[in-house]
Amino acid sequence: MEVRGERIIVAKNISYKYPDGTEAVRDISIEIYEGEKVAILGPNGCGKSTLILLLSGLLTPTKGEILIFGRKVGKENAEFLRRNIGVVFQNPDDFLFNPTVREELLYTPAQLGMDYETAINLAKEFARKFEIEDLFEKPPFRLSGGEKKKVSIACSLMLNPKILFLDEPTANVDGKTRRKILELVQVSRGTIITATHEIDIVPKIAERVVIIGDNKKIIADGGLDILEDESVLVSAGVI
Repeated sequence: MEVRGERIIVAKNISYKYPDGTEAVRDISIEIYEGEKVAILGPNGCGKSTLILLLSGLLTPTKGEILIFGRKVGKENAEFLRRNIGVVFQNPDDFLFNPTVREELLYTPAQLGMDYETAINLAKEFARKFEIEDLFEKPPFRLSGGEKKKVSIACSLMLNPKILFLDEPTANVDGKTRRKILELVQVSRGTIITATHEIDIVPKIAERVVIIGDNKKIIADGGLDILEDESVLVSAGVI
């Protein structure tokens, strides 16, 4: 498997427990390189979504350490991470909260100090790209699941993040939206980490596969040939 670029995410022996004591991931170590397209594959409930939140800096591990671009995950680096990382959540309702789609698209640019004219032109450009122009003045809660997904991806891509995290991006969307999302990943030259339980999309979105098992640990990490090892897929619970 070819490695491109420099290490941009380094996670060392990270674990995470939620406040109620539920263990989400256990003793995971992983390195992500610039320009990689990585699929995190595993059954529902194995901790994929939590790992996405940890590697993107949105959660701080209970144990272990994460460095993103050489900086520790923490409040002191929150703005830097927000400028350089985009996250598309599995459930867009966790992300969309503004009164209209237009305001959703303008929210992050405003938070980062972009002037209004530049921001609105960028918002219109991405609205055209994702075919959501006719949704501009609609409240997000009135959109379909696929429309919400497109809005959340457009919001995450507007500022051209150096790293993009996608959590189950093709779940609960129609065929046209699914193709659009897969095309986006295929043509991007950036670093993209996608969490999914759908084996069939992995060859279309990744060149590296990280498999997490029911034990909340990484049980395999390598090229697409891993998908041909039925014993690993069965032990992980993905088939």
